[in-house]
Amino acid sequence: MPFSLPPSRLPTKVALLARLTAVCSLLLGSMYVMAGPAQAASEIAPIPAGGFKLSLDSDSTSAVNQGETANPQLGKVGLTTLAGSGTSGQDGLCYPAPFNPGVDADGYCWKDDADDSGTNGWSPQGLSVPHNDVADGSWEGHLWDVVSWHNEANTLAKLRFVSHAEATPRYTDVLLTTLSADGKLTPLASHADSVVWYKDNLLVGNGRYLHVFRLTDLMRATNRPSGFDYVLPRSYLYRTPSDSSSSCQAVTGDAPCLTSLSFDRSTGALLSSEYVQKAAGGRLVEWPLDLTAGLPRTGNGNSVTASAAWTSPVWGMQGAVYAQGSFFLSGLCPSSFDTGYRESACVHKAGRGEAPHVLTAVPDMTQNLDWDGSSGRVRGINEVAQSTQVLPQRLVFNFSPTARSIETVRLRNVNSDKCLLPYGSSLNDGANVVQWDCNGTSAQNWYWDGSRIRNFQSNRCLSVYGRSTSDGAQITQWRCNGDATQNWSRASGTAGGSVLVNGGSNLCLTIYGRSTSNGANSVQWTCQPDHTDHNWTGSGT
Repeated sequence: MPFSLPPSRLPTKVALLARLTAVCSLLLGSMYVMAGPAQAASEIAPIPAGGFKLSLDSDSTSAVNQGETANPQLGKVGLTTLAGSGTSGQDGLCYPAPFNPGVDADGYCWKDDADDSGTNGWSPQGLSVPHNDVADGSWEGHLWDVVSWHNEANTLAKLRFVSHAEATPRYTDVLLTTLSADGKLTPLASHADSVVWYKDNLLVGNGRYLHVFRLTDLMRATNRPSGFDYVLPRSYLYRTPSDSSSSCQAVTGDAPCLTSLSFDRSTGALLSSEYVQKAAGGRLVEWPLDLTAGLPRTGNGNSVTASAAWTSPVWGMQGAVYAQGSFFLSGLCPSSFDTGYRESACVHKAGRGEAPHVLTAVPDMTQNLDWDGSSGRVRGINEVAQSTQVLPQRLVFNFSPTARSIETVRLRNVNSDKCLLPYGSSLNDGANVVQWDCNGTSAQNWYWDGSRIRNFQSNRCLSVYGRSTSDGAQITQWRCNGDATQNWSRASGTAGGSVLVNGGSNLCLTIYGRSTSNGANSVQWTCQPDHTDHNWTGSGT
């Protein structure tokens, strides 16, 4: 359906394109619908939980105390002494990311090329803010995050404590170890799938095992084992299989895998999830927590029985948290989301017994999620390691649990009947904007922000390359910066649509050479309102 606006009514702040069309967008903020492979099952369905048990395997608290005394190279330190010290990160979303603009995402990065790209062989997995029995976000008066990492060979694992005592996040890495009574310190070989920070305890999930570390056991090691200044020895070990020789079994069996962990404040329990590569069926399991001790609530036989469980329809589930009456699940996106990189990820939202819908796309290979009640935000971290790609890279991020509604349109060329999108669904600055068959993908959705036209997936603005005022200059996407070449107005066309006029050049958006081919570049040209290739319609289909 064409849109039009009389030239006499051209506003300085262009009215929303969607308001001038008679169609609705397919992507209305929090109204995403599931599509493609993510529809393998319809709802988060309850399953029996009585057969799932988490058993205490070993208690090393006495050995740790004896080992610290026996090893003169070890000495206990308080975490508060590290607040505001260590390596400096960078505040803000440092790299392009495909968040729904309506969730108002924010975050930080490591500001270290090796950490941000994965070239050092380390990968982040778990994320948690401090939790206690009444509040979230702070520990002993300071704001913190903790992130669990593993090295490429899974021979070393660490916790990165991130302090927000200053505007710029600062962080310190701590090696996870075991410590015997005679003082022998051994690095813990673990994938460090997940972490929950509850009171003084750090609970680290790793497949069949739950490792527990106490902040009161944080030690400085003068001999710097494996290059670390600080170590944290394990105090307790729990397991889901009935004996220590067995493995966990995702989807089936009575030994769930602890791929992700989070704290569910509504029930005072740990919530675990299972990862099934490119498939659905991973389970969500709720484990009662002793809120006084900060440990699994074991009873007779030193085991805790799960209090509830569900099966999830989200494909490739990597993280799960329950807050404000909904599950938030990170996993694969429906096929309509394509960021052009390794593994697009989305956060799906649903109540118990409900079918999930996509709340927002998130950075590639997003892992664990957490809930920060102090800010009312979902928090997450992504793992993607693409040293061959300039962007995107790793972020620690947070976003609103509910998206503002943003009405979008697809800009369809009257001559070619094809839709505009950044080439390859790119998120990056400078990506050429081209035409392609209108196919319902997220990258083909745009929205008006005042007089700017922003891509819904990249949240970047339709721009003229190099601020050119010449015919034939390429149209690209670029971070929105207030430049005049990112401003557009709309005037009536006479060939079935409207023309879009650039505020910097006074030239019109068109397709180079009147091409009708997929991948043809969009350019600016002297306005010809009677030419079909200069005419555009706004469409939700």
